[in-house]
Amino acid sequence: MIGAWFATDYDVAPTAIELPVDVASGRDDGVCIVDQVIRGTGIVGRVSGDYGAVGLKVRSPGVATRVTVVVHLDEVATRWWSDRVRPPRTAPELPRLVLIRAQGELRGAALLCRPQGLRRAGGAKATVCFDLTAEELDGDGLLMVELAEPPRPSWVAGRLAARSALGVRIDQISVRAQRHTPAGACEPDPTGCDLALLAPNPPERFRLELTPVPPAPPLPRSPSNRWTRRRPARAGFKVLRAARRAGTRVVAEVNKSRPGPVRGVHAVDLLTGVPVAVEVVAHGPGGTDLRLTGAAQGPVLLGLEQPDRGLSCRIVATP
Repeated sequence: MIGAWFATDYDVAPTAIELPVDVASGRDDGVCIVDQVIRGTGIVGRVSGDYGAVGLKVRSPGVATRVTVVVHLDEVATRWWSDRVRPPRTAPELPRLVLIRAQGELRGAALLCRPQGLRRAGGAKATVCFDLTAEELDGDGLLMVELAEPPRPSWVAGRLAARSALGVRIDQISVRAQRHTPAGACEPDPTGCDLALLAPNPPERFRLELTPVPPAPPLPRSPSNRWTRRRPARAGFKVLRAARRAGTRVVAEVNKSRPGPVRGVHAVDLLTGVPVAVEVVAHGPGGTDLRLTGAAQGPVLLGLEQPDRGLSCRIVATP
């Protein structure tokens, strides 16, 4: 009983939850550890730093399991990021790229870009699925899910938001007995930007499709003047909210980007940070067929050689 004297009346032993698990609130019994994550009631939590981790106490089933993590970039995350990073007033909203780790290993990545800009009800969601062996949940049954920053090669400068994980929501974490189909087999939707992701263990050949998207408006800035700073927080909240809404000016722009043949593509292995060679195989009416000529161990980030914020990429498997 060493250490029994250090207990307090507020200590609560974590409760191991049985499979299947659907954790959609930070108040659930299975959530026993959070690190740089602010717990929510309708969501698991929101990352408050350059990374965030959530620990679930799961009763080990003794079989392989599939974990599904849903992350979400909403308006609150964008405002939170802009208030801390302080980008220029005319800076556009840039995509976010976050790594998903579990049990200390990289399992996938999420590319989040809100295609319609700063709509109050708008947002971008990504679902990352991965499999764990029975041994990885044996022992204490602690499942650690972490959101982290990716490696940043020189060619992504100005194309990804700084501190991408800051403010991102973790909507839900689900754990099920492993299915027969491999995780990550479904084809992703268009990304809304000139970047794309290949899942871990990517195919050697795939198709890259390009579609035009409207550009995002500049980020809103909260009003700051002598009058608003002197008001009490409770009384000034409504005034600040109204001023923020009125101060968000959306500039209508015409998207002049037009899809065409892909001339070149950058690629980087997000596990090692090493560039991956990509070869253009063929051009077709539906897109450009590409082939990885370099080895890749983890998720692969692709980017057009000529940046264009008016184009959206989509990866399609080829037969």
